[in-house]
Amino acid sequence: MKFLLKVVGYFLASLVALVLCAWLFIELTWKKNYAKLQLPEIHASSDPGVIAQGDYLVHAVSHCSICHEPAEQFKALQPGSTDPGGADLIGGHEWQAGPFGTFHAANITPDSETGIGGLSDGELARVIRQGVRKDGSQAVFMSFVVGPMADEDLTAIISYLRTLPPMKHDNPKDELGLAGKLVMKLFEPRSDPAPQWAPPGGISIERGRYLANGPAWCVGCHTAADPFKGMKFTGAPLSGNPEAEPDPTDPDFEFVEPNLTPDPETGHITQWTEDAFVARFKVGAVFKGTKMPWPNFAHMTEDDVRSIFRYLRSLPPTKNYIGPTRRPKGGKAQ
Repeated sequence: MKFLLKVVGYFLASLVALVLCAWLFIELTWKKNYAKLQLPEIHASSDPGVIAQGDYLVHAVSHCSICHEPAEQFKALQPGSTDPGGADLIGGHEWQAGPFGTFHAANITPDSETGIGGLSDGELARVIRQGVRKDGSQAVFMSFVVGPMADEDLTAIISYLRTLPPMKHDNPKDELGLAGKLVMKLFEPRSDPAPQWAPPGGISIERGRYLANGPAWCVGCHTAADPFKGMKFTGAPLSGNPEAEPDPTDPDFEFVEPNLTPDPETGHITQWTEDAFVARFKVGAVFKGTKMPWPNFAHMTEDDVRSIFRYLRSLPPTKNYIGPTRRPKGGKAQ
């Protein structure tokens, strides 16, 4: 009996030592620096048309404004709202991601101390496109919540942000948990080339493909991904994401992202007409706690919404039943 207790004791001690070593290794090695990563050749424009396109991207397609608005405004959003938010874009919204940490939206007004005023156009472009800050640290949240976009759209966004009135507003820094630091060890900045631009104007599958896989980033939410593999997709594009996220307004419920492919049995919008799809985008959020940026998407042009619908219809059908998009916590697709 004493021998058995001694063996168990040695095993537990070894296990604790192993866990401590793993923790220490992650704590000492998770930080990476990418300050030498080449800056994109992006330069702000004073052209009114380019600035107007940036305004459209920030407040509608790329939905920057719903994240970078003050936390109080974000919390005040109500079902049915079509207010794209971001009147001042001073940041402050907070995401609590459990063991991954807590993330805070930055001030993206041109204030030189607390905003983007101290960043060159190239440095700002690198944060948006690759998730790398001026000091070379990773803004990892930006890497998987912002879709890839062509130089033309990235230029438009930066051009618009430069026109905003500077507002001094300091926000808390991100606080990474152990799982978040492990992800940072495994995460690398985006290195894929910028996608080819599909300019606005008219309705086309090409424009819909560009938006859904780029600035609107539909594929980023509606596809299963593994955070411990750098958020690489593990499911068919746009076939739904069964990984539930809590409803921040009701702890008894959670959200999942549905399958948008045209599978006749499990596709969420298979029975929708194009007109019904367009009408849904104009309504705003049905549930207050949804992370779908409905207030922003409500301001997308009808041509862009129809282009996305036609692109979704062109996808290969993928059978993947996700279930109700909002369900009781711990519920499973039936």
